[in-house]
Amino acid sequence: MTTKSRLLAGVALACAHPILATPLAAQDFSLGTIDLGESLRGVQTDTANSETVITQEEIEARQASTMVELLDTVPNAQLINGALPQGAALSIRGLGAQAGVFGADGRVAVVVDGVASGQEEIYRNGSLFALEPELFREVTVLRGPSESFNYTSGAMGGTVIAETKDAADFLEGEDTFALRQKLSFESNGNGAASSTILAFAPDDKLDVIAFAGYRRSDERKDGDGVTQDATGFKMPSGLLKANYQLNEDSALTFSVVYNEIPEEDVPYNAFNPSWSNVLVDRYTRDTTAYAAYTYDPIDNDLINLEARLTFKHEDLSISDPSNGSTSGIYSADHDTKTLGLRLENEAVFSTGGIDHTVLAGVELKRRERSAVLPTGTYAGQSDYSAPGGTDESLAVYVTDEILIGDALTLTPQLRYETQTLTSENNGTQMAFSHSCNCLVTYAAIPDGTEFKASGVAGALGARYELTEDFAVFGTAAYNKNLPILDDIRSSTNANKSEKGRTFELGVSYDSTDVFASGDALKAKVTAFKTDIDDVTTFSSASSIQIEGAEIELSYVNPAFFADFNMGRVRGTINNTSTPYNLAPADSAQLTLGKRFMDDQLTVTVGARHAWAQNRIAAGFGAPAASEAYTIYNASVSYIPTSGAAEGVEFRAAVENLTDETYRAFGNTRNGTGRTFKFSIAKTF
Repeated sequence: MTTKSRLLAGVALACAHPILATPLAAQDFSLGTIDLGESLRGVQTDTANSETVITQEEIEARQASTMVELLDTVPNAQLINGALPQGAALSIRGLGAQAGVFGADGRVAVVVDGVASGQEEIYRNGSLFALEPELFREVTVLRGPSESFNYTSGAMGGTVIAETKDAADFLEGEDTFALRQKLSFESNGNGAASSTILAFAPDDKLDVIAFAGYRRSDERKDGDGVTQDATGFKMPSGLLKANYQLNEDSALTFSVVYNEIPEEDVPYNAFNPSWSNVLVDRYTRDTTAYAAYTYDPIDNDLINLEARLTFKHEDLSISDPSNGSTSGIYSADHDTKTLGLRLENEAVFSTGGIDHTVLAGVELKRRERSAVLPTGTYAGQSDYSAPGGTDESLAVYVTDEILIGDALTLTPQLRYETQTLTSENNGTQMAFSHSCNCLVTYAAIPDGTEFKASGVAGALGARYELTEDFAVFGTAAYNKNLPILDDIRSSTNANKSEKGRTFELGVSYDSTDVFASGDALKAKVTAFKTDIDDVTTFSSASSIQIEGAEIELSYVNPAFFADFNMGRVRGTINNTSTPYNLAPADSAQLTLGKRFMDDQLTVTVGARHAWAQNRIAAGFGAPAASEAYTIYNASVSYIPTSGAAEGVEFRAAVENLTDETYRAFGNTRNGTGRTFKFSIAKTF
């Protein structure tokens, strides 16, 4: 069957509905979600930003095994190792984690409850997404720079903003207490998960939520029945959050989120198990905490102030039980602590008939990172591949959303950031060199050496409503990706910042009664171009040139619903015709579904097609080419509104319906074969 006929067959069969069909691996994909009357995962037509919003309802329904799996329906989002919470990575529009090498590079930011994760690479391990997906009430994925300047200067690829659940999400009316229990099972890998949520609000001032989760899976098999190495995991998690209303104008919030992943006798390389024959014990812990005070007087639109004290602890302990390895990377305690203070205010006002919403803030942060070798010749020093040090920074940012008349919206953004990197606890070491395939002695940057960097980044977005249905939009952005602590391995990279320029143009359509009475159609087409200079995080490239497009459509009809999106990226390096190796494969996905019994029963079928990706230049770190494939899925959801099972949520799905054997581009493992999933949940 040809690629075209396979895709048409997928359209006829329809597409996987992510509200029920949950991807089990980085290579598994399900589609955007639409609800009758209102799109649950709709197209964001009212903004110039390229963004996808994943709501709490969708998160709870999708049964995703890992945090990164929630993102696989986003156009031009490429998952790497998404079957696992440890080592999972994401690139957006071809920017972000390098497949099989680095965990992060600063071009994609991850923010949980306003707390940014560290951007250190953690060679071949990375843990930006070591998070339980059931913890979150909403996840927003910004493609391109968009509105990332509140958090960072360098996120030219995109930003993932996740918000944890609140007690109010589970308390209805005059309820003071709620208990929610969810149990899930998946056949491929005999996976199981349990999450328990307690919500408590004794009065109108205090509400508290406590979450306890545990998830496990054995190793998964591909469509040929071949076991995929090191795809099993265990992951306990927890959340405790309290909100207290001091008075009608001010409130306090305290929150702590904890995730851990214990692993024994696993390959060192979390991305590519075959890279080394060294087995290690690896323990990943992630703690995100904050305390916030908000002051929002009801009679003053100029003040909506928040002071937020944040703390992030990322602990990745790796040990080689055999003690037989010659490189320190196999035995190191990677420890990163970040303490920050953010002051932010939103003011709403009008000047001469022009409406303004101004968000301004200042942030102070101190990140301290080490990768101490516990044994051997260099015991007590940080491993050369993950140098130790501190990152002290100050950032000031401002965004003004300007509404001129009823049709034109302008959004200028500006961020100034300055930082000082200081080398600590580093010494001369031997480390593996890919250039000679041997061990080489490296002289580390002397302790106390400082590297200072600063810069201004920003963007200007515009959206103009041509009619009530049509709008055009565009964005021009400049990013400056300041050096990270990993860069102090060499004074060259530690003194160099990546510069990115992005331009976006697009058109959107949003209307009702288009083809039939009561229907609704939303559509958005975005074209983009990004150029990056002074590249420090991609081998063999001093500059990167990327361009592409995204198409998003959603249609709701009284008889059915449908959703379609498609992404395409092309890239070169060094202003030549040499391909940029990390551009994702072109892909398209379509969903068809129908609701029955007054929306109690939902049935969906679906498909996702990825084209072959063989535009790759040979060299170190080059990913293997991938072949075209099509994955089919089907799902059923039943939530009765009466009877003995009233309010119980039953969900079942089958993914990779035809048991296809395939490998998504950028992945070293095959995708998961046919998988049956079932979950049951109830709020008491």
